[in-house]
Amino acid sequence: MAINKKDFIDRMAENGNKTKKSCREYLDLMFETFYGLLGEGETIQFARIMKAETKTTPERPARNPQTGEVCMVPERKRIKITFSEVLRDRLNGERD
Repeated sequence: MAINKKDFIDRMAENGNKTKKSCREYLDLMFETFYGLLGEGETIQFARIMKAETKTTPERPARNPQTGEVCMVPERKRIKITFSEVLRDRLNGERD
């Protein structure tokens, strides 16, 4: 089962004994800050959890499958997220 944002906020409020409204505000603030930092090219690293960074994919040639013409795919940014081994171990029932 997938957890959506509303379900996540409900669980967060329950676990932290906080209001849903305050949890929604904090989560929205966290995501806006996360997006802003990645947009500025910063690397976000939460020790023992994950690392998120932007990488630039260089311009490259590609072929249009309908016409067979070669065209250039422009340079673009992509997001790379790496999860820590500690998180993987916790998910597998191992503790650090």
